[in-house]
Amino acid sequence: MRAIPVILFLFGQQVLQIFAVNVGQASNYNAIKEGNAEDLEFYGIHFDYDFYKTAANFSGSKPGDVLKLEPIPPSNLSTPDGVAAYKIQYTSADINGSYVPVTGFIALPFARTTEPFNLVAYAHGTSGVFRGCAPSTSPSLYDYTSWNQLVIAGYAVVATDYAGLGNNYTSHKYVASAANANDTYWSVVAARNAFPNVLSYNWTSIGHSQGGDAVWKLSEHSLVQDPASGYLGGVAVAPVSKIYDALASLDELRKLLVNSGSDSPLTLGVLPSAVLGVRATFPDYDAPVISQTMKTRIELAKIGQFCDAAISGLTSDLGFDALSNFTAESDTILKQFQELNAPPQGDSASKPLLLILGAEDTIVSEESGTASWKDSCGHGNIIHLSVYPGLDHSAVLTAATPEWLRFMQDRFASNPVKNQCMNETKIPFDLDNAQRPLDTY
Repeated sequence: MRAIPVILFLFGQQVLQIFAVNVGQASNYNAIKEGNAEDLEFYGIHFDYDFYKTAANFSGSKPGDVLKLEPIPPSNLSTPDGVAAYKIQYTSADINGSYVPVTGFIALPFARTTEPFNLVAYAHGTSGVFRGCAPSTSPSLYDYTSWNQLVIAGYAVVATDYAGLGNNYTSHKYVASAANANDTYWSVVAARNAFPNVLSYNWTSIGHSQGGDAVWKLSEHSLVQDPASGYLGGVAVAPVSKIYDALASLDELRKLLVNSGSDSPLTLGVLPSAVLGVRATFPDYDAPVISQTMKTRIELAKIGQFCDAAISGLTSDLGFDALSNFTAESDTILKQFQELNAPPQGDSASKPLLLILGAEDTIVSEESGTASWKDSCGHGNIIHLSVYPGLDHSAVLTAATPEWLRFMQDRFASNPVKNQCMNETKIPFDLDNAQRPLDTY
């Protein structure tokens, strides 16, 4: 393991200087500088190149095979007391069926039990699109009051980084939910192979944001429709589902907000990562929906290898100027990307799914999430929707913890679920005095 803080600092400073010269907006320069510092603090200053390089035994492997497994020294972590964590490299399948190496981590509670630990697959929210943005490289293992709740409650957790994060055999296909769902599924098979007789055969999943979409897509995956998979159901929190539809709706929203003088939505902060995710799937994609200024900034972000906080700040001073005059509805490749990846599109899901939305989500609107829920229910799927008033994109994951932990418990206990779609808006105990942090760039 080699320390790289000086390299990151100098390289990042060079890119920031290029921003200052070529972009010239002090507000954006500061947003990128602050975001870069936040990312560096979050992901730490070490990157284990030896572990994250593609394993020598990858070429002869199949999905679910364990390629590498190493304990993470507790001195490198800021995880809850008693938790033991391991880095894993395993084989998964890409959208086209080709095999890819993927990294992630497995976290286990402190005390052994007489029975195997109940296993939960965790699919993380947006962390970035470059190899240094992998959750398994972070001292906290990219916890934002998210997966920690599971291991504290006694569950074993396997958390994929997704292909292209950590290991760079392939580029990361951000919001390519078909690929992200594959990585989530095969992480479970690999975890069972890594710890035989320690982890339960039955399992559930939970994902937030990008991961919420992966879990929703997973629920429609042909592999989990088979009872032999052991899959019991999943939780999708604030899923980023239909990127084409979202950008198409932004065209109309731009007209409304420009006329009213209102601020642009935080959805725009996802644009740089989304463009790179589409390009990872369709390399010739020229992103006609974004402006030339935005394209220039994305190229600089590639040089700087920015993670989520920094790359999201690329649009901080642009607002709708991040978009071109080309309408998203005319973007055929973006539409094809959505058709290839997004749930729901009529596929069947035989296991229960809990969908959780924040009513004040500034990235994934309640309206779009509810529309997707209605669409899936219209195709005969059973989804329970819970809407949390007053909560933004990240806050809803934490606030809904009691509900999704109860959902997990019920699945492992084989408790019946109501065989119909349901929509419930939660009643806050004290909305005015509740912690309700907003998401920012």
